[in-house]
Amino acid sequence: MQWAVERAAAAQPDSPEGLYFLGRAYMAQDRSADAAKVFERTVALAGRQPELLGQWAQAQYFADNKQWSPKVQALTDEALKLDPKAVTSLGLLGIAAFEGQRYQEAIDYWNRLLAQLPPEDNSRAALQGGIDRAAEKLKESGGTVAPQKAAMKVRVDLSADVKAKALPTDSVFIFARAVSGPPAPLAAKRVTVAELPITVELGDADAMMPQLKLSNFPEVQLVARIS
Repeated sequence: MQWAVERAAAAQPDSPEGLYFLGRAYMAQDRSADAAKVFERTVALAGRQPELLGQWAQAQYFADNKQWSPKVQALTDEALKLDPKAVTSLGLLGIAAFEGQRYQEAIDYWNRLLAQLPPEDNSRAALQGGIDRAAEKLKESGGTVAPQKAAMKVRVDLSADVKAKALPTDSVFIFARAVSGPPAPLAAKRVTVAELPITVELGDADAMMPQLKLSNFPEVQLVARIS
């Protein structure tokens, strides 16, 4: 018998919400290839939202038997560019790094994800378990776990004139980039205008890419932009 979620999606084939829940249901049933097609359709209808891109990338990765591909890389890159805190993409990158025996990368990605989860989130324990397993594997292979670096704190606010022109829901991207180095942000966080003024921390756990960490550069520039 066809499930209710499939019937609902069939009844409203252009409903992004119905397709999203259908994709999640397929993932729960280990039907990742079907889920990837559904999430691709969801993105086409709802736009290239970070969470949807992450779900599509995750489904594609498992549909490809955990083989990382340029397509999955492009999807996760796009998701994290739009939202450096995109949880599904961070989790997926950690899984792929662990499967590829790149244990320090897995620890870094999962620590970034852990920093986004509220204290009461039920998935924190499982995520910490993954971090601990990656640390054990790294030590078994003769490596050492890189310590988490202390983060720098920055307070961000808008002038009254600028705030009057902005919507409360507008995104504010706060990022650090090397004064002498690559132009890409080293660490970034996203908040909304409604949350300002706010004090945030930027550190290695917020790195856009594990190989480009804030602690690797002696001088950085801090920038805040409204999107």
